[in-house]
This record gives sequence, structure tokens and C-alpha cells, in this order.
Amino acid sequence: MSDPNQDDEFAGVPEPEPLGASASYAAEPNRRRRLRRGGGDGNGDDGGAIASRPAPQGSGRGPLRTIAVAAVVIVGLALVPLVAGALKKTPKDRIGISYGGGPIEGSHYQRVVQPGSSLFFNGFFDPLYLYPADQQNYIVSTVASEGAKPRPDAVVAPSKDRVQVSYQVAVYYRLNTDLLRPFHEQFGLKYQAYTPDGWKRLIEDTFRQQLENALQEETRRYVVADIYGDADLLLKIQSSVQNTLIERLELAMGKRYFCSPTFQSGRPCDPPTFVIKKVDLPKSVIAAFEGNRTSEIKIQTRTNEVEQRREEARGVALLNEALGTNGAVYALLKAIESGGVKFWVLPSDGGVTLNTPDGATGTTGGSGSTATPGG
Repeated sequence: MSDPNQDDEFAGVPEPEPLGASASYAAEPNRRRRLRRGGGDGNGDDGGAIASRPAPQGSGRGPLRTIAVAAVVIVGLALVPLVAGALKKTPKDRIGISYGGGPIEGSHYQRVVQPGSSLFFNGFFDPLYLYPADQQNYIVSTVASEGAKPRPDAVVAPSKDRVQVSYQVAVYYRLNTDLLRPFHEQFGLKYQAYTPDGWKRLIEDTFRQQLENALQEETRRYVVADIYGDADLLLKIQSSVQNTLIERLELAMGKRYFCSPTFQSGRPCDPPTFVIKKVDLPKSVIAAFEGNRTSEIKIQTRTNEVEQRREEARGVALLNEALGTNGAVYALLKAIESGGVKFWVLPSDGGVTLNTPDGATGTTGGSGSTATPGG
């Protein structure tokens, strides 16, 4: 026999689904069942049973997970520049030298990186210094756009006779990469020569000074006229300055840091190539040279004219000496040949009268023939 209360409790509950599927319960009977068990008043007050129930585990993990993900993303973005800065490569015209220099380590040499290297890990906060590995030049020119300085420039040196000679020159060289580490530690760091401005300061303070000294020393050995007018002497000065320059640089810097433009790593370091492009003198000196040259030309012209007259007189004297008493006849003959005298040969045995072209007459003399001038 069925229990009335039980029947009432399950009133309206559908029959079990076929094939053993779980039944669906209506919301209202379930609500009444919870009220009976919890002792609620049926008006939504379940006697505190629901309020005192502990919250399901994991209900606060959502916000924490979001904060953690955001923090990971922020840290990752912050590390991108750090990782990118640790990756380095060298251009084809630059050679690199790497030093350790992180926040927790001292600065120490690591490696030399050859030009044109591919991407590599250099280390976090480790600097890579780059220096020129190709041919360099140092040009001194009065044309500002051509020279190393932004203004007209020249190397001035006194000659043996104390005339100020201005040189426009060029030096072609290459950094000795076999000595890159001592060069960097002794001069590169001091001048920050791994930067364009620092490299210019280094060249001006070392290279330019020795260039001027070598050129001045060589110029004092010769007078200005020879320097200005003798091409072979200029070549000699050029060669001497080139040899002196490398010696002075090595003496001043301690090592041969600058080589010829054809230098290759592992091979001998030949001197840089020095070229004299032009020699300039003060305008007054140039004017004096031109005046002297003009005077010399005039003197030579007069000398040539006098010598010519002397030779002519000597020729006449020799001719007169050869002709002897017939000298006057020879002079008349030359006059006739030149057209200055016209005459006719007349028979000696008759008094023949001839008219000259201008109306004059000629007669025969007593013996021989007589010439009647026609002019």
C-alpha cells in the first residue's frame, strides 16, 4: 500500500525514461523537498542551511589566473629589448671587439668578431665596439668639401730659405686589426674611437701631428725654388715623408697601429701611402718668380740678338778677307742680285747709246764695258 505522503512528494514526477535514461525532475518538487529537509518556512528562508554551506573550492581562481597571465606577458615584453640587445652582428666594413660588462660582472675581454659576421649572442649588457676595417683616408685640402675638416685646410712648412710652403696632401691607410685589443684599450676607450666623432679626434691628435712634423722636417732641407719647380724633388719629399710618418707614429703610440691601404690580417704592416697633391706659395713669391722668369727670357732674347749680329759681322769679315781687292765688286754683285742695281753690258768698241727703263742713257767707255745704273 502506498504512502500518501510519498505519493504527494512525487506527485507530478514523470515516469522514468525508456532505455534506462535518468529522469528529469521538476524544479518545484525539488524546492519543496529542500524546504522540508532544511526546516525552512517555505518563504525562501531555509533556516540558514544554505548560508552556512561552505563555498565551492576554486571559485576565486579566475581573477588570480588573469593577474598571473598579465604579469607573465608584461615580463615577457620587458625582456624582448634585453634579448634583442644581446644579439649582435658586424657590418662588412667594421670589425668588432666584445667585452663582458653586465651589472654583476667586471669588464673583461671576450672576443674579436670579424667583419660581416652573422647574428650571434654577445651576452646580456655586454658591449660590442666597432672599428673601421676598410681603407681610410685623411685629406688636407683648401677645398672644404674635399678635406677632413669642414673648412679650408693646409699643412704649412718653412723652406730652407724661410718661405712658407703650403701643402695639400692625402694619406691612405688601414687600421692594424691584428693589434685591435691594445689599440682599443689604450686609445679607443680614451677617445671613444668606436664612434665617428671619437675617431676624428683620435686622428687629429695623433695622425695629424706626426704628419705635420714629418713634412716640416723634410721641407727645411730645400730652397723654395727647387720645391716649386722640380717635380723629381717633390717625389723625393713624398717618399721621405711616408717613411718618416710611420716611424713617428710607432714611436708616439707604442705600436704600428696604422698600415698601408692593402694591409691584410696576418701579413706585414707596410707604411701608409702619402701623396702630395699640390704645393702653394705666397702670392708675392709667385709674382717674384714670374718676374724673374720674364726678365731671364728678355735677357736671353737680347743675348741671342747680339750673338746673331756678331755672327753676321764675323761672316762679312771672313768674306771680305776671302775676296781681297775684289771686295767692292762682290758688294756690287750682291746689290745687283738683290735688285737694287740694274745695268747692261755694252760692247767696248763702239759708242752705243741705250735707253734705260726710266729714261737714263748709257754709253760705252774707252775700254771695256760700262754699266749704266737704271735707278
